[in-house]
Amino acid sequence: MSYWSDPGKHGWDELWQNHPAVRAWINRRVTGDPEKWPIEWLPRVVPDRLPFRRAVSIGCGLGNLERSLVELGVVGRVTGVDASVEAVGQARSAASAAGLTDRISYVAADAWTFLAATRGLDAVLFHSSLHHFDRLADFLGLVRAALSPRGILYLDEYVGPARGEWTWRHLLRWNRLYRGLPAAVRRTRVIRRPINREDPTEAIESSGILPAVERHFRVLARGDYGGNLLAPIYPSLRRPDQAEGPSRAAFDGAVESLLEREERMLGGDPGSSFHAVVVAEPR
Repeated sequence: MSYWSDPGKHGWDELWQNHPAVRAWINRRVTGDPEKWPIEWLPRVVPDRLPFRRAVSIGCGLGNLERSLVELGVVGRVTGVDASVEAVGQARSAASAAGLTDRISYVAADAWTFLAATRGLDAVLFHSSLHHFDRLADFLGLVRAALSPRGILYLDEYVGPARGEWTWRHLLRWNRLYRGLPAAVRRTRVIRRPINREDPTEAIESSGILPAVERHFRVLARGDYGGNLLAPIYPSLRRPDQAEGPSRAAFDGAVESLLEREERMLGGDPGSSFHAVVVAEPR
């Protein structure tokens, strides 16, 4: 828990999804529009069920998703749930500053306990949080029970190999691509297995997410957006704002080349994506 109690540890600005070209690529793969974010896809997938009257966001962190849900008119009210008291405090402050406290509330709680005591929800949402849970079949059974019969599960998640499932084949592919990038953009000597040793919950059972979803839910829509190459390689790239960093053009060119490889790879094996957006309803 101490890891998630310090939001400053997580390097939000260094996430691969935050690069403008990557963000546009993800949006296009999920929604068909480089300017339309995945959460904006929901009105097209389930137009007759919005706005959600009672929604819960599990693993809300600093509250960015909840504010977007309200601002986009996706929810009437939403409750953010997170085990970190510190993160919940910051989320509450941000909601208050935005004047949204009448429509957003936050609870510092264990998600298992919260869901077990909740019924009749119109939506349960996960954004980069479900891959921190184990016993996924049991946990998603709780999610299903907390939803109304026409409720919606929404997740935007890492669904690739779990932390103990990386093989030498992954490392060989990543390092071959990495060595082909200009030396100016390479910060480390090699790409290693992407295992966060400070957080033992990171990708603990991630490869089981989609099978567990399909056990309890009927998938209405799914958008795969890769990350098979960019996610493990991006943290090792030297950025323009770092010491002895490359030019912006060189950095962006390296990112674009990796995006092209991602596109070709996913085209040849569409079920291999490490990240996906899923909209589903209870079976």
